[in-house]
Amino acid sequence: MADAFNNEINVGPPPVTLPKRRSFGPLGIIVVLLILGGGGYLWLNYREALTDMVQAVTGSTDSRDGAPVLASAAEGGVSATDFAAFQQQTGSSIQAATELLTAQQVELKRLSDQIQGLTTQVVGLTAKIDALQGRGVLAPPAPAAVPTAPLAAVPAAPVVARPAPTAPRKRPADRPAGAISVGGAPLPAAQPPR
Repeated sequence: MADAFNNEINVGPPPVTLPKRRSFGPLGIIVVLLILGGGGYLWLNYREALTDMVQAVTGSTDSRDGAPVLASAAEGGVSATDFAAFQQQTGSSIQAATELLTAQQVELKRLSDQIQGLTTQVVGLTAKIDALQGRGVLAPPAPAAVPTAPLAAVPAAPVVARPAPTAPRKRPADRPAGAISVGGAPLPAAQPPR
């Protein structure tokens, strides 16, 4: 019986091997870091030479076109008298600004004190008005056209709040007498009551 079975197992074609990817690994990282480090070193130490080479290649005369030059060797230095005059002018400008600022602060303090005093007066008057209204001594103001008598001559009457007038209620609609047609069917003639 062992001869009847085939010992070979058919698994199909052999598997296809994928090509291996090459990774740079640590060597690639080191190379990138060396390139970046070398570029940084050149930029920090030879920046002027590199910018001059770039300007020579591109043909531009100055990379900062339109930017004001603060000082150059061709202009020369500033004399001590010019510097002293500039220093004097700047000092007087700073002193004037300081005096103006001090005056503004004094004025602001004065206005703040005035506002605080007025606020205190308003709070006191509000408390007096509330107290008078609570006792019923103060009546609501009358119209300006009507002359008023002094408060002592008029007996004080307590103010009673009236409810707001409401609109009159509508009466419900009268119901129709007799039969009502539903669905559009004709109604039988109404029979007189017996």
